[in-house]
Amino acid sequence: MTPLVKELTVAAPVERAWEVFTDEITSWWPIPTHSVEPDRVSEIVFEARPGGRILERRHDGTECSWGEVDLCEPPHRVRFSWQPNHDRPAATEVEVTFTATPDGTRVRLEHRGWERLGAQEGAESRAEYDPGWDFVLARYESTIT
Repeated sequence: MTPLVKELTVAAPVERAWEVFTDEITSWWPIPTHSVEPDRVSEIVFEARPGGRILERRHDGTECSWGEVDLCEPPHRVRFSWQPNHDRPAATEVEVTFTATPDGTRVRLEHRGWERLGAQEGAESRAEYDPGWDFVLARYESTIT
């Protein structure tokens, strides 16, 4: 199955684009529509380092892991496993790159590994994430600009 690729250019230098994507993820992530238990979430955490976690932290201190960082090259590239919905059979993989342009930073997100979910579930999941990432990344972009 082909990877899902999303690209956008944000009006910010690479360092700022990275910082907002990772350290300030709570400011733009659409918690009400894109978290496991939205009513319980106090923050989203992105530990931008190898072995770091991506998770939702709840008001009572409990956490729900969404993935784990396996490659981190700040402020240019991060790759992580992605499995916020733990009833799926396996994690997929997301890689995000940040490249300087004359207008700011080109952010490229590639979501791959759909075949790990099986043919039918992989295709269905990919189809769900296609508009989902558009929505999420639009929130990210509006937070920076």
